[in-house]
Amino acid sequence: MTLRISIKAPCSSRNFSLICVTLAIELARRGVSFRLIEKLNDPFRGSHGKGIQPRTQEVFEDLGILDRIVALGGVYPRQREYRVDGSFAESDVVPHEEPTAAEPYHLALMAPQFLTEGVMRERLLELGHRPEFGCELIGFEQDETVVTARLRGPYGEETTTPTP
Repeated sequence: MTLRISIKAPCSSRNFSLICVTLAIELARRGVSFRLIEKLNDPFRGSHGKGIQPRTQEVFEDLGILDRIVALGGVYPRQREYRVDGSFAESDVVPHEEPTAAEPYHLALMAPQFLTEGVMRERLLELGHRPEFGCELIGFEQDETVVTARLRGPYGEETTTPTP
């Protein structure tokens, strides 16, 4: 019996690293055949989000990339509140708590999205895969046994079906 899984993830350029590369790493770790395509010609260079929350740190640890993310980022800076008289007070954005087995990470990290995505692509490459930039899904047909995808890339259009 062959198990076929159909996943339609909202992998747009805005959240490419957050969903698609994580899914690709998980599939690669489990030996599942896939192609990861991205319509943009190059990786996104901006940063829609810089916060790496504690739960995400647990996921990144499982993916084998947390140490790299920590090395390129840091904890959130302290916030400063100015008073009318010109003085100010500083405080932590999140109070510091000691890690526990149930919650090993308590502080959000700050790392730009393009660097985080770069680390994730490096991990994916270590697992033998890479995103195909400049390639988009333009259609697909499905019957009881197989899905045939139509792609448009730098060399024109192609049709692809999974191999058993």
